[in-house]
Amino acid sequence: SGCRGLTSITIPDNVTSIGGEAFSGCRGLTRVTIGKGVTSIGEGAFSECWSLTSITIPDNVTGIGTKAFSGCTKLTSVTIGKGVTSTGNATFEGCNSLTNITIPDNITNIGDQAFKGCRSLARVTIPDSVTSIGNAAFGECWSLTSITIPDNVTSIGTKAFSGCTKLTSVTIGKGVTSTGNATFKGCNSLTNITFPDNVTSIGTKAFSGCRGLTSITIPDNVTSIGGEA
Repeated sequence: SGCRGLTSITIPDNVTSIGGEAFSGCRGLTRVTIGKGVTSIGEGAFSECWSLTSITIPDNVTGIGTKAFSGCTKLTSVTIGKGVTSTGNATFEGCNSLTNITIPDNITNIGDQAFKGCRSLARVTIPDSVTSIGNAAFGECWSLTSITIPDNVTSIGTKAFSGCTKLTSVTIGKGVTSTGNATFKGCNSLTNITFPDNVTSIGTKAFSGCRGLTSITIPDNVTSIGGEA
């Protein structure tokens, strides 16, 4: 942790876990090779590695700790292995250079603040396997222009897409029953929204400050609309 002169690291195949904050703040680290034997990456393991540009998480990794790669401001390429089922909380928060992410089919949960503040993130592919999107998961992703929420998603967290100022297209899957609070707050470029028939409630401040919103279709099944929606 904090070894600013360290530029590369190869973790051998016999290593099974990377501890919390193991390489946190290694600001000169440009290359990391994670061995095939690693099954878990600890909290903040590579956080604030400012020079890291790419990371491949091997298939044997099943757990990624909170803020594992947060603040890796030059990270442009991420490959998530098939063994990971959840992104963890704030996993890639503040990775400002990340432009696109493909979430693999094995992921069922996108954690709280998983990609919050990824200001260059323009494209996100959420697979059908995902059932829940955490609080502020994509909050303040300024470059994100469209999002499709698959039918298997039943839960969208508070502020999930708040502050996505360039978001123009949103498709909400049939499994969603409520929007959550402040889900699309401050999405200034959003012009219209159509809810699927399964939605029964629209959360507080769900579309607060959506200055470009000109039309909204609310289905018959909605029984409550929150304050300042």
